[in-house]
Amino acid sequence: MKNSVLILSLFILLVSCSSKKTETDKDKTKGFQYARLVSLEQKTGYKELVVKNPKSLKIESRYALFPRNSKMKRPSGVKIIEVPVKSMAALSTSFVGMLSAIGSVDVVKATTEKQYISNKRVLKGINEGRVLTASYETGLTPEAVLKAKIPLIIFSGFGQPFPNEDKFAQLNVVCLANYDWEEKHPLGKAEWIKVFGALVGKDKEAEAYFNKVAESYLKIKDEAKNIQNKKKVICGSLVGDIWYAPAGGSFMAGIMKDGGFDYLYKNTVGTASVSPSFEQIFRDDQVCDVWINAEAPSLNKLFELNSKFKYFHTVKEGKVYSYMHDPNYFWEYSPVNPHWLLEDFMHIAKGDTRAELHFYKQLK
Repeated sequence: MKNSVLILSLFILLVSCSSKKTETDKDKTKGFQYARLVSLEQKTGYKELVVKNPKSLKIESRYALFPRNSKMKRPSGVKIIEVPVKSMAALSTSFVGMLSAIGSVDVVKATTEKQYISNKRVLKGINEGRVLTASYETGLTPEAVLKAKIPLIIFSGFGQPFPNEDKFAQLNVVCLANYDWEEKHPLGKAEWIKVFGALVGKDKEAEAYFNKVAESYLKIKDEAKNIQNKKKVICGSLVGDIWYAPAGGSFMAGIMKDGGFDYLYKNTVGTASVSPSFEQIFRDDQVCDVWINAEAPSLNKLFELNSKFKYFHTVKEGKVYSYMHDPNYFWEYSPVNPHWLLEDFMHIAKGDTRAELHFYKQLK
């Protein structure tokens, strides 16, 4: 594992299963149409942000977003965040992408390792020593956060407290778990931009951005419905000795379906990943038309990972696609722009080789 933040984005993987609960209109949370694990509600003098545990769907944390310098009495039993937030630790590349989309990337004062960042302004801040980096979540120490005057840490949640969360609380630093990677609907992940909008005082900008994304996504989805003879697709690649593929209830599986693909593992359970054996993948590939998310920027690099890839049916047919020519851009901007990802998949599913893709390239 390269780093916990990257792996989260990388395959939408590793730790959780999807809920068996059937969702109806009653399950839609306040202020959100597609995201099921978060809500925002206007209270008297403040907004309440609620984050749910992805496994139990029970409330995990409540946050009261008070206007800066408000004299109102703070409610008990909730974590207090003064807004707009002027500085934060955004410990995922996808969080950087969301803040960038609403013109607030300058609030990022700590993030993941430099080699995983695409945003030029954040990179400049890192190079100039104004933005901290942490190789692991535990690498962000209370001492460093206090010195940098960071009042808020947003991290990718696993249903457990953030390392040293009690110490951070003593320093009035709030730790906020983000479960966007656990959302089922392809637009649910992108809708978490509303959380960032509320935190930095750009609610309207976040709402407007998301509405445009959703409108474009649904339009492309309708267009993809007209694809005949849907191509069977296999997704993922080896990381070490383990193959990771999106589970059937995951963000990536949903977008592949909406883009006109017939994903081979669409019926698997969960919102994270599945790990078939290499032998199983080899057999399954023989009946597939396309391989998405090969972990290499070229065929030669792919064969360096495993020479047996030469014998994959999709490789022989020249139907292997990857984002690895610019992986940081993909991790940063695909979560907040699922319509771009969907459009890429639709063009690939159509076999439209002349289309200019947002994230992907055909491996050669």
